[in-house]
Amino acid sequence: MTEGERIQESGDRSQAGPDGVGRATGANGEEGKGGGGEEGNGATAGQASGGYSSPFTSNPSLTGEELPVRAVLVPPTRWDRVDETLGKLSEWLNPILVKETRQALKSRQFAVTFTLVLLCAWVWSLFGVAMIGPGIRYAAEGMQMFNGYFVILSFAVLVIVPFSAFRSLASEREDGTFELLSVTTLRPRQIVSGKLCSAVLQMLVYFSAIAPCLGFTYMLRGIAFPVILCVMVVLFLVSIGLSIVGMLVATATQEKHWQIVLSVVLIFGLGYVFFMGCVAVISALTYGGVLIPMDDADFWIGNLGMLTGYLGYFALFYFATAAQLTFASNNRSTLLRVVMLVQQATLVGWMGWGFFQQGEIAYLMVLLTVSGLHWYVMGAFLSGEAGELSRRVKRQLPQSFLGRAFLTWFNPGPATGYLFAVVNFLTIYGISLAALFVGEFVFPNRTSWGFGTNYNQTVAAYGLLSVSYMVAYLGVGRLLIGLLRKVTVVSMPVGVLLQFLLVLAGTGIPMTIHYMTPGMRNDYSLIEMSNPFWTLAELGGHGAGLARTPDIVVAVCVVTVVAVVVLLANLPSVVAAVRHVRIAKPRRVAEEDAFVESQRAPPPVPTSPFD
Repeated sequence: MTEGERIQESGDRSQAGPDGVGRATGANGEEGKGGGGEEGNGATAGQASGGYSSPFTSNPSLTGEELPVRAVLVPPTRWDRVDETLGKLSEWLNPILVKETRQALKSRQFAVTFTLVLLCAWVWSLFGVAMIGPGIRYAAEGMQMFNGYFVILSFAVLVIVPFSAFRSLASEREDGTFELLSVTTLRPRQIVSGKLCSAVLQMLVYFSAIAPCLGFTYMLRGIAFPVILCVMVVLFLVSIGLSIVGMLVATATQEKHWQIVLSVVLIFGLGYVFFMGCVAVISALTYGGVLIPMDDADFWIGNLGMLTGYLGYFALFYFATAAQLTFASNNRSTLLRVVMLVQQATLVGWMGWGFFQQGEIAYLMVLLTVSGLHWYVMGAFLSGEAGELSRRVKRQLPQSFLGRAFLTWFNPGPATGYLFAVVNFLTIYGISLAALFVGEFVFPNRTSWGFGTNYNQTVAAYGLLSVSYMVAYLGVGRLLIGLLRKVTVVSMPVGVLLQFLLVLAGTGIPMTIHYMTPGMRNDYSLIEMSNPFWTLAELGGHGAGLARTPDIVVAVCVVTVVAVVVLLANLPSVVAAVRHVRIAKPRRVAEEDAFVESQRAPPPVPTSPFD
């Protein structure tokens, strides 16, 4: 090839079209596209260039048109379909759950805690195996290893997870970011559910980390699989309950210094629960030889009863947390009172079933004691509510005669809350008396279980004294809160604290005087009349009835008279609360509600020309 021919061939190769792909001109002047366009493909371009082949045409998969075709023709794999399904399902998840899970799992606190859990489990595995020694081949030492793993897991799920749930909600209120959530379409229950589910996911991660170790303990023998499963289920439920309690505590106040105080109190409380839980479980497994009686019906009935109580209080704390996050003008109290009423119904059902199954008076004593404590605590919170009803709440009040007669006590307010607690406990007392009367015919030869021969008299006096103490203390506390609110602002936490301080003073002052008086160290006296715990214990634990306890008879009469006086002093405020009537909606509010309702339910679309 001459020098001129090489120059001509180089010039032919250097010619390029407007699409940036090299073109070659053949001997007869026709052009071939190396990119495989409309005028030719790669082979045509190579032939037109006199044997020159473009590197872009040597592999057909690099051409511009075949790549999309090959991607479409590849069938999706099973994992692709799973990923697509999970992506669609994630659109239905709570956005707060997604946000909280991402923040929690990426946080330094979770990374450090998870690493420490794994490290402690690894160290305990080595130390425990070394401590058992060569006897691990034949000795049943699984329970000893389980105790160590239980302590490690309990600290993570009983202390770290509930406190993290507390801080997740408290930080939102401290930093002012909760206001951004409140103006979105998310409801308070969605916010609480999202944060609670995030805590549940963290618990599941910790449980999954310790699960192989628990399987290792089962293989070592010495502990049954039902025992391991039962302990883990109880631990999981307790952790969820502590998490919702922590979130409820976070809504108590928005001031930062009070949040610090609550944080310290919560840490000590969680630490106490962790310590007592570990002691109880380890003692039961090590010294008690606990076995799960799978064939015992009473075991499952007892656990079902405790589960019912747990679910009732869990629902109460959940709805209370959501109510604290709603606007102050909303009705925060009615739903909580409905939950309290359901709790009472379940307790009456279980205790009534036990009484008529076994005929033991102890079931009625337990019913009165637990109901008295429950309704005093609930009454302390209800009597601390705001005294004024917002206009939004007044627009939702019942207006019919039956509605005002039966549903007024579910309206917010301290007066209705006080009477709601009193009436419910009086109902419990009436049910106990009715059970005693019916029991005389159903169980003519029933036992008294340590309450003496005059057990009917003892139960009746115990219930009357319990009702009187609750009416008196709650009524005096509500009157004091009303007087303080005339000169200053008294929030609900302050009102609850005042109620408990009142009981503490009525219990501690006479007890101090009693023990400082010579000759009165161990015997009950009328100076303890304001002490509900000692007085009720003296009455309930006495086996001879009221005939041989004259001081108790005097105490019952005096406390009952005081309770009636306090109840009469609270009646004017109760009557004023009952007189609240429904008010009409303002025109602007009615128009906005109508517009929202029309957007929520659009008019039907015609389906035929005749519609």
